[in-house]
Amino acid sequence: FRAPTDNDRCGFDCFVPKLLEVPGLRGVLRRLGLLSNVATWRMCGLDSLDSVLKASEWGTSAEGVPMLKATEHIMSSGRKCFKVESRYSFGLDRISVDLSVESYEHVRGLLTLPRVGLKLLAAPRLSRLAWLGCGPGESYPDRKSASDWAVHCGDVDDQHVDYMVPSECGGKADVHGAALTDPDANEGILMEYACLQAAPPEERPEDQPSTNRPSGTRGAQLSASRWTMQELDAHRHIYELRSFLSPAALKERPVQVHLDTAHAGVGAAGQGGDKLWATAKQFMVNPKESWQYTVHLRPISGAMWAHSGNGSV
Repeated sequence: FRAPTDNDRCGFDCFVPKLLEVPGLRGVLRRLGLLSNVATWRMCGLDSLDSVLKASEWGTSAEGVPMLKATEHIMSSGRKCFKVESRYSFGLDRISVDLSVESYEHVRGLLTLPRVGLKLLAAPRLSRLAWLGCGPGESYPDRKSASDWAVHCGDVDDQHVDYMVPSECGGKADVHGAALTDPDANEGILMEYACLQAAPPEERPEDQPSTNRPSGTRGAQLSASRWTMQELDAHRHIYELRSFLSPAALKERPVQVHLDTAHAGVGAAGQGGDKLWATAKQFMVNPKESWQYTVHLRPISGAMWAHSGNGSV
């Protein structure tokens, strides 16, 4: 799930919300493709997913590195949505996580998934973000042509975009690595991403079918915010967000990090004159696919990290 954008909210249910309360009508509107993306996501329970551990096993690699294998079912209201297999390797200087994700029938009828990825919670003091990817402003699979692919740096709190209605924002496309650091101590965590699958096709002007990742994707989709996805989704005005009017209190909140191997475009590609908010199919995330990717986590110390704290690395 993601905090819905204005384009995610567009559909018959946006203009006549009570249609969703009519018994049986939701299914008809969904089959006709008339519901908003967020309405279909909620119908499948993507906004209220829970993880159920099915199996875990400790072991050791051939090199003597401790390893943990885990299998989880991602559930919603008792129905299986995804199967996630994780393999953790605990090395001397890093933790590596290999992830494999498969969908179940319950979500395969969706037009697109909002995202597939990893969520991390970082300490409040890790308030400086550096990344190798598109920047310096926000970018998404279908909104990155004007971005520079380079090393960028900025405060976590500066990544939030104050849209009138709180929503998904501040994302960074095609990220290969990112670091969250304490600017006063030059300490933090380095995150490195690698996809274990073939790259998706290049984007095309005439559109093309969706695959497991949006066309043209060449890295992870990264976001870092002081607010949770649920908080952004629950409020309709930015001033209602907790600590929004108190910068000092905001800096005491943990940093919510999303590192997605697949993230749907934000839309407004249009379908003729019918759906001006629509996302091109090539920038959708096909729910019938599978995903494999790796994330490496490494500690950062002042001895190894050249960090000026003034917007450059």
